[in-house]
Amino acid sequence: MSCHTFIPTIALIGGIGSGKSAVARTVNSFRPVTVIDADQIGHEVLDFPEVQQKIRAQFGTTVFNEQGKIIRKELARIVFGESKQHQESLKSLEKIVHPEIHRRLEQEIQAARSQGHVDAILVDAAVILEAGWQELCDHIVFIECPFEQRLQRVTQNRGWSTAELTRRENHQLPLSEKRKLATAVIHNDQDLQSAGRQLSRFIDLILQPEKETNN
Repeated sequence: MSCHTFIPTIALIGGIGSGKSAVARTVNSFRPVTVIDADQIGHEVLDFPEVQQKIRAQFGTTVFNEQGKIIRKELARIVFGESKQHQESLKSLEKIVHPEIHRRLEQEIQAARSQGHVDAILVDAAVILEAGWQELCDHIVFIECPFEQRLQRVTQNRGWSTAELTRRENHQLPLSEKRKLATAVIHNDQDLQSAGRQLSRFIDLILQPEKETNN
């Protein structure tokens, strides 16, 4: 049994491509933490029959392939954009998927807490603030990373253009706002090990009072 009973939940936020998942995985490589990937949950939720039913009713059959699976690229084309129609479509989609993602996040946090044996639960969720899920977390950590580096990552990993990155980010809170709401800022502009160590030190800091009271 670990010496601190309460396991803190830390939301990792930052710009698209700031390396939130990579920093979480790095910390996980040298200390026991549970990493919950909300994007992954978001993808899984699209396979839920009741979610698919609502999406079919809202967006029609064009967003489904022959196997009855949702074509995420097609859905993205409908919901990400500057027009009023894009914005309304995004709101409709969020109304369908956000409650399901919230429910799954809650379940995964509960499961990680009941298993114990970890120092912290890291929640990697791009839109945690926008969706109002921050009440599930005890702390918010902002991953700082320059635009050029983020662009390079999403170009390599997702095949996005500068325009696509800007378009997607326009649907999220401005980074300055996100930064203000964070408890701590981690710099991920050098190497991942360095960013991982910074996050690990933050975990130590928040566990400190627990350790002292349990001594």
